[in-house]
Amino acid sequence: MVIKNNMNAKNSLNSLNKNSKALAKSLNKVSSGMKINSASDDASGFSISEKMRVQIRSLDQAVNNSQNASSLLKVADGALTDTVDILRTMKEKAVNAANDSNTNADRAIIQKEIDQLIDQINDNSDIRFNNKVIFDGAMNKTYNDEQTIVAALNTEWISNALTLTEQSMGLNFSNAKGSKSLEIYFMDDPSAGFSSQLAYHANSANRNVRLALNINMNSFKGISDEDVNGKSAALTHMDREITEQIAGAVMFANIDGCGNLPNTFLYGAQRLICGIDDTNKANILSFADSVGGFSEVSSYEAGYVAFRYMAAKSGYSAEESLKQFMGALASSEGEMTTERVNSAIQAASKGWIKDFNHLRSCMVADRATAGSGDKFLKQYCDINLDNKDTGSIIGFDAGVSREEKTADSAVPEGGSTKYWHNPLTKSTYIEGLEVKWCGDWQALLADKRYLADIQVKGGMRFHTGTEASQNITINMPYIDAKAIGVQDKNNKNLSVKTLTQASNAITQLDKSIDCVLDYITYIGAASSRMEYTISNLTVSGENTTAAESVIRDADMAKEMTEYTKNNVLMQAAQSMLAQSNQSSSQALSLLQG
Repeated sequence: MVIKNNMNAKNSLNSLNKNSKALAKSLNKVSSGMKINSASDDASGFSISEKMRVQIRSLDQAVNNSQNASSLLKVADGALTDTVDILRTMKEKAVNAANDSNTNADRAIIQKEIDQLIDQINDNSDIRFNNKVIFDGAMNKTYNDEQTIVAALNTEWISNALTLTEQSMGLNFSNAKGSKSLEIYFMDDPSAGFSSQLAYHANSANRNVRLALNINMNSFKGISDEDVNGKSAALTHMDREITEQIAGAVMFANIDGCGNLPNTFLYGAQRLICGIDDTNKANILSFADSVGGFSEVSSYEAGYVAFRYMAAKSGYSAEESLKQFMGALASSEGEMTTERVNSAIQAASKGWIKDFNHLRSCMVADRATAGSGDKFLKQYCDINLDNKDTGSIIGFDAGVSREEKTADSAVPEGGSTKYWHNPLTKSTYIEGLEVKWCGDWQALLADKRYLADIQVKGGMRFHTGTEASQNITINMPYIDAKAIGVQDKNNKNLSVKTLTQASNAITQLDKSIDCVLDYITYIGAASSRMEYTISNLTVSGENTTAAESVIRDADMAKEMTEYTKNNVLMQAAQSMLAQSNQSSSQALSLLQG
């Protein structure tokens, strides 16, 4: 029996301390509900759990970001929907004004209503979210000449050209037998000798299966960002140049063997769309003065005059004569033969001209009767070189339009380049035509070429993930009156003050409605995507939370069992410590004896 070192008491104390610590841990786990409360509980588990907690917090914020983005898009959608309602009302007013039961005084009253509606469109465009302007125009902005041209092609020039071509020739891409896609390329070559060039590839059946338009920036560079007609140092009306090339593309898509059509008719027909009375006046007059030299390989001015001559002599309306010519060529297949061309000439002239030679002899005879080239053009071709009409087959001189088709109005634009916007994908569908932007020209022709980079900068970036790169960019357009084509760059509103203006307004309003509907579908698609994003983030957050719970959360049944055990052990240790302390007191009884 010893009294200096009571080992039983020490052992009991150690057990008590161990049980006390175990009880404290169990109590901590039970009270916090977590089996890992510090790194000492499980170092690796603690690290993994903390990373997951960061992920969960980030996912929760990403959900909030996406919900705010969805709310912003709903506000944008509301503004655009209201704008469509306004445009619908404006078209109703324009249709009313286009009726000749109204006087110009009535149209002036209608114009006042339209002016108010246009003011409201401008108000809609300034709508904000959290005091931030929503429609910042990122979709419309361009950063180089090529991109400006692409925006003009995407928004107006191609669609206008297709509309004018169908109106003039009766041909379109929707019903084409050949290629229904057009590849757009850019080059910069002063030695190329052309400003824009249509290339094609025909299969063994003479059907054109690939079409491409190459734009030479040597002529197009320096395009004005204020002129809707596309003015540059070398060209004053790029829109007319493009329209001729698109008209050629439509011909190639519909007419087998079109590449072998005599240049007189091929290029002459292309230039009928917008007319060339202003740009080629001297050459037209020179040909008319020497019409006896007319031949199959003559200039396109000869073909231009020949088409107008056939239309004037046939009894058809001017554009109907051209439609008959194109329809006859499009309805036949295979190689381009003289018989096919002669058949088309007969169709265009209602059968009174039998073939090409007969056409030439008729023109020579009528030229002799007229006495001069200028009189021949006016009396037998309905071509007037002295007025502002460009000689379009659907213009004033041709007896189709009520007003002169001038250099500026030959291709109808919206009045402001603010209306132009970038394509958002590498290919765009325009009236049955798939336009492929900026492909590889080398794959078509071996030459020195380069590609234009379609850049869309700015826009609204919504952070929808936990990483720096996980975001969605929405490129908002301008939606004010200029941007949707109902107001020109000088703040002049779309007019219905005359019958002609009202008719033109109907056409423009159709384009404006289509433009805004495109914006709505784009934003609607983005809004739908945002809903999926929110759903995905929510599910991801739930799954990550569940995984973190497995690592960090305490199993309360197990921990309560452990707690009860440790509590009992601690009480037992306390009791045994008390008993051990009593063993030393027994030694005192020996000392007392």
